[in-house]
Amino acid sequence: MAERYRIVSADSHVTIPREMVLEHLPKRLHEPLAAAEAEFFARMMAAKPQKEKQKQALAFPNMGKGAPWPAAGRAGEHDAVERLKDMDVDGVEAEILYVGAGGAAYYALGADHIEAFRAANSAAIEWASIDPKRLMPVYILPIADVSVAVKEVERIVAEHAKAVQLPLIPREQGCPPYWDASYDPLWEILSDTGLPISQHVGSNSYLNEILGEDPTPFKGIMQSLPPIFMAECVADWTVSGVLERWPDLKVVLVESGIGWIPYYLERLDTMVDNHGWDTFPEKVITEKPSFYWHRNMAATFEQDVVGVRNRDAIGVENLMWATDYPHPDSTWPRSQQVLHEHFEGVPADEIEMIAAGNATRIYNL
Repeated sequence: MAERYRIVSADSHVTIPREMVLEHLPKRLHEPLAAAEAEFFARMMAAKPQKEKQKQALAFPNMGKGAPWPAAGRAGEHDAVERLKDMDVDGVEAEILYVGAGGAAYYALGADHIEAFRAANSAAIEWASIDPKRLMPVYILPIADVSVAVKEVERIVAEHAKAVQLPLIPREQGCPPYWDASYDPLWEILSDTGLPISQHVGSNSYLNEILGEDPTPFKGIMQSLPPIFMAECVADWTVSGVLERWPDLKVVLVESGIGWIPYYLERLDTMVDNHGWDTFPEKVITEKPSFYWHRNMAATFEQDVVGVRNRDAIGVENLMWATDYPHPDSTWPRSQQVLHEHFEGVPADEIEMIAAGNATRIYNL
């Protein structure tokens, strides 16, 4: 019998039942929230028109039965008891769980978006309470008011939170870039508590422009690009000086893939010399950009043979494997088998680190 690996999925997904969120939300916001979410999901479906026929209900776009992957439509996507059963089938010890769309729809509520973020986080705490050592939501933070975000961190830490999610590009929400000093109170509390920042792959306004021009019926040009655009996030954190000033901050790129990372780190480091970054009197960073990547950042992936082949350049300690349940890239129910196939020839101690050990360390499990 093949060895069974210990798996901590660093990127899985859950849709918290709507009624659980509404229980924590003032009634006056129930209808506005429904309208905001409907508009947001309509945009999501516009980006994936080939899957419109698979949509079963507004709360579960593209995940209904009949979609062409085994995890689609399973009750474990929204039922905690069934989720634990599916994890057992897949040989998964624990999951880092991304909730819905990370609160992207809530900003349409204006000042009331804070209530929606709190309600979603409270519902996630309740949903995972059946087994908080195996089900670990990544809690979403509003960033329009940093003082509110800090208070939310304090609240969820008291509930044993393991991570928080921030938008990929804050300007898409009309907020300052992450190197702005206004975020310093948030970086301070995240550094003190050890909570990693998660940034999950997604689209942006430019990618939406590409979507409008994409001539393929499956929108393959646009859908292939979001992970590559996360290179901007690497530069934002490593080159801007944020990680220079906050050496204990941890940032995880989620569902980003990893094959592109070695080249981009080399590119950044080469620019320091070739473009004379060190000749400027103000030293925003004192090390090569790759230093901050290796010290402060990590990335998750599912299937990425090129990245695994170049794992030493990325940093074995900077990689976390994920099942992506129940999304199209999900390896359920074959995750153990996929690990054996995908990591053939990789030393056992490195497989353990990538499949479970790094997540255990980074998320302080």
